[in-house]
Amino acid sequence: MSEKNFIYFFLSMGLAFVLFTLSKRISIEKHLEKIEIACDFDDVRNLAAMSGKSAREVLDDLNAVGITTIGIKEPTISRLEKFELVTATSGDEIEKWRYLYNRVPNFLEAQQIKNEPDYIYVFCRNPSMGTFIKKALTRKLPKGAAVGTFVGKYYLIIARAKKFPAEKIHLGFYEDEIEFAKSRGMRYVLRPSADPYVNEKWEEKILETHAGDKELSGILIDGDKTPVEPGAFAKIIKKNKLLLGTAEFTSTKGLKKTIRKTGTTFLCFSPRGENDTKKIEEAVRSVRERNVQMIYLHPGEENYNEFISFVGGLRRLIRKNHMEVSKFEKIKTWSGNYFAFVFMGFGILSAVYWLLAIIFKLSRQFKIAFVILSVSCVLFFANFNLFRNLLAFFATVTFPVLAISKPWKKHRLAPVAHALSLFFRVSLISCIGGLFVGGILSSSDYMLKIAIFRGVKLSLALPIIIAFILLYGRERSYFTSSLNRLWHKRLELRHLFLGLLVAVLFVFLVLRSSNTAGFLFPGEQEIRSFLEKLFFARPRFKEFLFGHPLLILGFYLYLLAGKKQKIKFRPYVIGGLIGQVSIINTFAHIHSPIAICAFRTFNGILLGAVFGVLLIYIVRLLQIIEFNTTEGRK
Repeated sequence: MSEKNFIYFFLSMGLAFVLFTLSKRISIEKHLEKIEIACDFDDVRNLAAMSGKSAREVLDDLNAVGITTIGIKEPTISRLEKFELVTATSGDEIEKWRYLYNRVPNFLEAQQIKNEPDYIYVFCRNPSMGTFIKKALTRKLPKGAAVGTFVGKYYLIIARAKKFPAEKIHLGFYEDEIEFAKSRGMRYVLRPSADPYVNEKWEEKILETHAGDKELSGILIDGDKTPVEPGAFAKIIKKNKLLLGTAEFTSTKGLKKTIRKTGTTFLCFSPRGENDTKKIEEAVRSVRERNVQMIYLHPGEENYNEFISFVGGLRRLIRKNHMEVSKFEKIKTWSGNYFAFVFMGFGILSAVYWLLAIIFKLSRQFKIAFVILSVSCVLFFANFNLFRNLLAFFATVTFPVLAISKPWKKHRLAPVAHALSLFFRVSLISCIGGLFVGGILSSSDYMLKIAIFRGVKLSLALPIIIAFILLYGRERSYFTSSLNRLWHKRLELRHLFLGLLVAVLFVFLVLRSSNTAGFLFPGEQEIRSFLEKLFFARPRFKEFLFGHPLLILGFYLYLLAGKKQKIKFRPYVIGGLIGQVSIINTFAHIHSPIAICAFRTFNGILLGAVFGVLLIYIVRLLQIIEFNTTEGRK
């Protein structure tokens, strides 16, 4: 069997296992079609105060329009005071009575309590809440520092602590709030917080109470860091079989380490658009394209009726996208298949070997060393995320360059049709590379963003650099002689301007290569929304507006240019690789359903073909480039 046949064999076997792995991934993604919509219990209180309704009525209204889950935060004395559920005062404030009235307040006299400046007094009408506060302070403050007693109509908690730090202490979860939400048909999510008094024992105590509760959706951190050290927190989560969530686009210190140790999570997204329409679009996009399982809403500037209408509109659009608003299903831990990873690894490294053989004259010793090293690494490290990430990076760089690595045959087709044919063939190879990337990274940790593909920006730049070396060195046995000729070429002012323009465009594309663009052009968001509605999965601008048209124009010039003009097609082909690399990067977004990746790629290729043909006719019409059409007819 020839060397090339071996390469074809391993590529074919790798692709077969890619399809097998992706079929398993698709079956798992079907469990992501149920979405929970949540809001905080504090927001329920705010909505009740805003509307003049009771909390019970508000919960019923929210449940009717689509809210399924209530977030339960750990209250603090200051937060309870904000909602007028308690009244807190300090020993220093009590001391003012001596100066104003020459006596202490009646409740101190009646109970024969001696005031101290370092005391905090908390008055509460609800005995249940009073007992809850006392127990929490008793456990968090030094022994004997907190006591509770009835004073007239009030339950009074006295604690030996300064008012300012004491009123910021998180008190644990108030069971009455949880039971109240459950009584109205709601699920709940716990939101533990960090403060200087929290320790591992406290955190385990407040969470273990709810272990096994079927109405508990999971845990979401409230604040910018985990309550306790990540290792200890992960131990508590795993011991009690709880599910810890990840809030997208927020930074929580220690959360990533905790989730890596627990091995599973659920994704939560909180929209922050400027108005209802944008917030709904953002929320629906998150559940459709990023495996988000919970949408967490916070009322903004809307009044009560507007927020109710907003929630109802969100639920309707989620249903319109063939998803269900109900209890989400936990994604089972799936590490992929070792044998599938092995054959996919062989396929990717076969493509790397093929590309190296095209660029260089490989010695026999190098070939043997490459094969031995590749086989050893794949067999021993196929299950390791770091190695799989490296293989995905190799695929992202290799397949687009491989597609343009040899001269293309000229057939008896019309130049435009032939250019499109070459474009579709190259795009097919890039799609195969994308499938390899999607397959080698397919596991639940990548699907839930516990692990992510590293090297996106480098993988955008490297194929273009390699393609430049490859295409401009094609005329010689060794490309170094062509590069040497380019290096000694006289530099003109136009070259500087052209180089600066290319550099600016390249930096711009790299900066826009992340999930969240740092800036948008005027009207761009409206165009994005329109494309989403039109195509279901919005094609990427850098593909259909830039990369694909340039590549088609480059192929067209290649087919028509004479020998003296032949070099002119190459810059367009090199620039067009941006679209091909983008195709593969689309499949590297493992947290997006594979169907979305496929739709987005297909739409980009289709639109890119249309814009590519338009670009050819515009170039010809405006005579921007001179063609040797006689050469093209031969």
